[in-house]
Amino acid sequence: EAFGPSVSVRVARASSIASPGHYVNEARRLARELRANGERATCTDQFENDVNWRAHLDGTGREIWRQTAGRLDAFVMSAGTGGTIAGVSRALKSRNPAIAVYLADPPGSALFARVKYGVCYSARQEERTVRRHRYDTILDGVGLDRLTANFARALVDDALSLDDAHALVYAHYLLRFEGLFLGSSAALNCLAAVRVANHLRARLGRP
Repeated sequence: EAFGPSVSVRVARASSIASPGHYVNEARRLARELRANGERATCTDQFENDVNWRAHLDGTGREIWRQTAGRLDAFVMSAGTGGTIAGVSRALKSRNPAIAVYLADPPGSALFARVKYGVCYSARQEERTVRRHRYDTILDGVGLDRLTANFARALVDDALSLDDAHALVYAHYLLRFEGLFLGSSAALNCLAAVRVANHLRARLGRP
């Protein structure tokens, strides 16, 4: 409001992306209505907008490569819109195709099955058993029940499905022993990174 525009809050019920009531579809509809009334409005559409993954291709991925001096075996992270993992995976693999990219996925997300089996599916999303909240997880901001245009650009080699309890325990571990006060999704990423590192050490015979 300090910059002039008014603030309007709309409540969207939890629903499938196929529903007009899904918050993404609501945002698109509202932007169209405002433009039709002569107002300046846009829906950034972060899930489908190519600018998302390209920003991480040109920015984040390049930064990771520079700060590690190219000395990395794997990149591990979860996905919300899919933009970060898409851009970073392409940036790293363009410099070294041998770098393995792993997806860390929370309970209820369908992206794990997409990477492992080529099908965007989770048993928790069956219509007869689906809960009010689309994802059976407390891990905020990550996981999805559909393939976005951004995630479709990702070059992912493998995926891990991790549960809330282990991520929560690891968040407490990082706070107590590393002095890092992280949220649940960051803890999920760290836990997945440790598991991938242990797997790679065992496979490569490293101590």
